[in-house]
Amino acid sequence: MTSNFFDQVTRIQAGETLGPISLGYTDFPRSSGWALNCILFGEAGAECITAAAAGTDADSFSLTIAATATATLRGGRKSFVIEAVHLTSGTYIAERGAILVLWNPRTTTAEMTILANIRAVKAGLATDGQQTIVLDGVQLRHMSPADLDAWEARYLKIVNAQIGKAGGNGGVYAIKMRTPQDNHYAAPWYGPYPPPGGSR
Repeated sequence: MTSNFFDQVTRIQAGETLGPISLGYTDFPRSSGWALNCILFGEAGAECITAAAAGTDADSFSLTIAATATATLRGGRKSFVIEAVHLTSGTYIAERGAILVLWNPRTTTAEMTILANIRAVKAGLATDGQQTIVLDGVQLRHMSPADLDAWEARYLKIVNAQIGKAGGNGGVYAIKMRTPQDNHYAAPWYGPYPPPGGSR
C-alpha cells in the first residue's frame, strides 16, 4: 500500500521535529531490501538528508526529521525527493515535489533587524548605529514620522511572511507541487545520475 510524503506533510516548520511519518511504496518494499532517504533541496543543493527507519510492518518506513536538522533550513519553497536505494538494483525516485518551509522563529533575519531599528528610532531609544541605518538613500534619523511608519509597515509585512503570521496564514502558503513520476534522476534534480550502466 502506498503512503506518500506529499499527501501527509503540508509544510515544515524550521526548528521543529517533523514526524514520525509513515511511508510506503509498492515498488520499493522494505522487505525486499529497499531503503528510503528524504532529501530537501535549497538554492545551493541538498540542505537536509534524512534516512527513514523501519516502519510498523515489513514493507513500511518511518521518517522523522529532527529539530536539529530542520533548524538549519532557510524558509521558502523547497524541492524534495524521496530516494529509494537498493544494494543491487540501484537508486530510484520514489516520490518528488515541492513544499514550503516556514522560517525558524528562533532565527533573526536581516529584515527583522531592520524592523527593530526602525521601531527603536520611532521610540527615541535608538543607538547611533541604529539611527544611521540607510534605507533608500536616507538615514533613519533623517526620516519623517510618516516615512518611518511606511518603512515599518513594509518590513512588518516581510517579517510576518517569514514567521508565518501575516494575513491569517502568514502570507506564507503551503505550496505543494508534485511532478510526474518517472523514477528517473535528471539534472538539475539531484547529483550525477543516472548511475553507471544507463538510466534507471
